[in-house]
Amino acid sequence: MTLLSNRQTRARVVETVVIIYGVGDRRIVTELFPGEWLNLLYSCTSQLVLSLRQMNHLLENWEQKAKDKQKDNKYFVQKLQSKRGKGVEKLLPELHEEAFSQIDCLQCAGCCKTISPRFKAPDIKRISKYLGLKESVFIDTYLRLDKDEDYVVKRTPCPFLGTDNYCSIYEVRPGDCENYPYTDSYDFFKRPNITYENSTICPAVYYILERLKTIMK
Repeated sequence: MTLLSNRQTRARVVETVVIIYGVGDRRIVTELFPGEWLNLLYSCTSQLVLSLRQMNHLLENWEQKAKDKQKDNKYFVQKLQSKRGKGVEKLLPELHEEAFSQIDCLQCAGCCKTISPRFKAPDIKRISKYLGLKESVFIDTYLRLDKDEDYVVKRTPCPFLGTDNYCSIYEVRPGDCENYPYTDSYDFFKRPNITYENSTICPAVYYILERLKTIMK
């Protein structure tokens, strides 16, 4: 760790901590962290700043980059099914948390705007009750059968998505919605075609694929 003089440390760490952690009064930082503790705090904070910059760079213009890398990502997802990808699923929980520390679903809602979850029998029963509708009325009003004989919404964006990107049935949403984008479960590898398609819909999926590429080099 590079040690800075007290004056240098105070100046740099105070500004950095104020920006990152939103400390309103600079005196709080200088009073709580005198001497060598400021050096340690500065080092840790600098690493955090570097990490945040790298994450932001990865997500910058992600939609276009995901489209440009569709062929490569399809091949990579398939490769994860091989022996070389064995054990990689253990990395998912940490990468999932890392991705969503930078991604706000309410700023995106790409899944709700472009694809539909499956509405299974328990979902239909639960949501119908929540809306005060008979199941048959709920199905006739909102759903259709797709080529796989699964119930999905009649059209996108989802009829339950508000203009503010909030879901009006969030508390009782379908299981597919609750688990999406499967970035913290083995389904991420188990369904390679869906993961590949989701890489152009959800920034978290794109982010985790790119991080896995770096890790597996």
